[in-house]
Amino acid sequence: MNTNSNKLLFFLILLFVANSCHKQVTKEMLVFKDFPNLKIGFSTQNFQKAVSLSVESLTQIIEYAAKEGFQFIELRDDVAGLSVSECKELAYIAKKNEIEIIYEIQKNPLDTGFFKVFEKSFENVMLLPGPGILRTVISKSEFDADTTKKGWNIEELLQLSVIADSCAVIAEGKNIKFIVENFNESFFGDSLSYFGLTDFFAHTSITGLQFDISNPFSKNARERSDPDKVVQYLSTMGDRWITSHLKAIYAMGGSMQPILTENPIPIEKVVSLMGQQNVCYAALELASANYLQQCFINHTSSINYLIEKNILYKVRYIFTISHLSLLP
Repeated sequence: MNTNSNKLLFFLILLFVANSCHKQVTKEMLVFKDFPNLKIGFSTQNFQKAVSLSVESLTQIIEYAAKEGFQFIELRDDVAGLSVSECKELAYIAKKNEIEIIYEIQKNPLDTGFFKVFEKSFENVMLLPGPGILRTVISKSEFDADTTKKGWNIEELLQLSVIADSCAVIAEGKNIKFIVENFNESFFGDSLSYFGLTDFFAHTSITGLQFDISNPFSKNARERSDPDKVVQYLSTMGDRWITSHLKAIYAMGGSMQPILTENPIPIEKVVSLMGQQNVCYAALELASANYLQQCFINHTSSINYLIEKNILYKVRYIFTISHLSLLP
């Protein structure tokens, strides 16, 4: 074999090795059309009826989120029951899949058991990758015993404000943002007989808001609010507004639906307000289905709804991964 033939053979071998050491990977990403800085995710509460809370089920959910193009999940752990070792394992899985985690408990600050749950949840959230957000509901136990109660009295409001901002200060010291989600309490108080969510934010300075876009208007709301007045208030919140739950109840007095649809404040209006104020995290909150596959179908339907509304679109990235780095 002559010299030129040897060179050609050597070149062909190198070309074969190079091609065999690279692999193309396709990844989808969901992007907000007008506000690409916003991120789309979902709450694990959407799966509560279908699966139990475990590392195994959460691993499946995290991998699903990554595959479908979501950027984060809200990990709903009502009383901070996950152990340190479980959180470390989930952190590894989330980092590997490039998924951020917002950690959520379901214990309101005026509940007698709040501080114990807060302490454990604070330990857990610091182990998880992501924006460093710890969320709880702003109210519940103080309303459970009185079905006619619309809002807080002044003593409750002041106590709630002190507890929440104290937790926010502790969290801020570790670069964690403590936020509360509006629940069934009145969004606005009457300044005489009861106080509402806006009064709470007037009495605090650090605690952030997770805005649930349906709760002020649902059948469980203690006082159904005027959507236009809620929109007006949200437009003034600035950096106090941190995340939102995208959900739907069809109309005033409705119940949470398993898919996104119409809502008293249209979802596109909420997204526009978020984009204008740089509120970066929007999570799907859907009524949980009984079976896992139906949960996945509901998420797909909801994403398709956002795409049809021209709110979201899908981007497909193709990466070339080299295997040469794996060679000894």
